[in-house]
Amino acid sequence: MRVFMLFMIFISFLPCKISVADELNLSELRNLYYRAAENKESAFRLSGMLKTVNTGSPSILVCYKGVSEMMEAKYLINPFNKLSKFKNGRKLIEHAVKTNPDHVEIRFLRFCIQTNLPGFLGYKDHIKGDKVFLIGQVNKINDAELKQKVKEYLFNSKYCSSEELKKI
Repeated sequence: MRVFMLFMIFISFLPCKISVADELNLSELRNLYYRAAENKESAFRLSGMLKTVNTGSPSILVCYKGVSEMMEAKYLINPFNKLSKFKNGRKLIEHAVKTNPDHVEIRFLRFCIQTNLPGFLGYKDHIKGDKVFLIGQVNKINDAELKQKVKEYLFNSKYCSSEELKKI
């Protein structure tokens, strides 16, 4: 009995580790992301939800954190803070792609970001590759919500030719 009590006391002092992925709802992150383009509060809420995410977290969460940094930068006034957020967001997105290059949603997020950024920021070097990847993968996506968003974005994108759209 004494050993059992000591064991229970020992267990109670171990840190309880809950995965960041368990705490975050991907559907909610997506919805905030889509609203963040037009809504400052959504951008900052998205960023707040992801503040505990780091490069050791699941790559999709790292990518969403990178995207959220860039969305937050859109609403900042100070140019140094904007540039800092942009650079950090870029670093996180590229880390996520490097970690998981075949993840459709990660490549979709990078494609969306790059096709909406002004050219002077110099972050448009993966548009063609991501577009080709997305066109090739869109019909293999099992998540209906994500599949619909990818298709809609590609159809509304000025980056896809009519021939490419026929493949979708």
